[in-house]
Amino acid sequence: MSDSIESEEELQQRLSKASEELRKLREQREKVIEDIRKLKDKRREKVIKLREIRTQLQQLREELKAKSEEIKQLSTQRQNLLQVINELKKEFEQVKNVDKVREKLDPLQILRKIEQLEWRLQTSSLPLDEEKKIILRIASLEKKLEEAKKLAQIKEKTTESRAELLAKRVELSTIRQRIVELRNQISEKIKIYQQLKSQRDAILKEIEALNNQLNDLASKNNDLKNKINAKKDELKKYREDLKKIRETLKSRNVNEVYEQQLKNIDKEVIENKRKKAEEKLKNNKRLTFDELLILYYNDKDSNEQDSSNIR
Repeated sequence: MSDSIESEEELQQRLSKASEELRKLREQREKVIEDIRKLKDKRREKVIKLREIRTQLQQLREELKAKSEEIKQLSTQRQNLLQVINELKKEFEQVKNVDKVREKLDPLQILRKIEQLEWRLQTSSLPLDEEKKIILRIASLEKKLEEAKKLAQIKEKTTESRAELLAKRVELSTIRQRIVELRNQISEKIKIYQQLKSQRDAILKEIEALNNQLNDLASKNNDLKNKINAKKDELKKYREDLKKIRETLKSRNVNEVYEQQLKNIDKEVIENKRKKAEEKLKNNKRLTFDELLILYYNDKDSNEQDSSNIR
């Protein structure tokens, strides 16, 4: 019986040790789960920041595209304005030449000369040859008069062209300033874009590092879970073994009590019961628990007597 007691104590110690180990494993797993939760919260913050940066990058790309398109349109307008200005400059060169000719072609003087010649034809009796010369002269002057009028129109148009040239130059200057302004804005936007890209790349690396840590912790969590399950199985086995030992000890105690009771019963009564039990056994009848015990202890007593006789 002392062996059973020692075995029970040993199992109790193992059970206590396994329970403590299970408690520590659960504490370790709780800490790992808490670390996983914190890392996931941190990763969630990084992902939100990453989305914000990606949105900003997309907005910047759209702004850069719009400004580049505006520069393209302004460059086309500038080119067209330069062509118009060059054409106006050419007209001014023509006007300079016209001014030189116009000095010799005064419309008023030509008109007075024509009127004088016509008056002479009307009021004077001239030979036919002289009259013919005057008519040719008038025709020549009329051509010069027409040419002088055209030159005057060109001169008048030139005044309008100067105003147009001034307006075109102002417009050209405005376009040039706008292009410079847009290029400066694009330069600043590109700097911001590069900074955001660097931030994005850094956050991506941080998220990757967090993912690696989470994978390691997930593996550790699974390992601890398996250890906890194994420790639970170990505890279950210890409890079952301890239960069996206690049941065995309990059964032994019952048998000892029953044996003592049998000793206090009249031997003649026991003998009668034993004979009845043996008879039932020979006839293959079912025995009661008491009858089995009587046969068991009778055999036991007989064996002990035999051993005593041998001695």
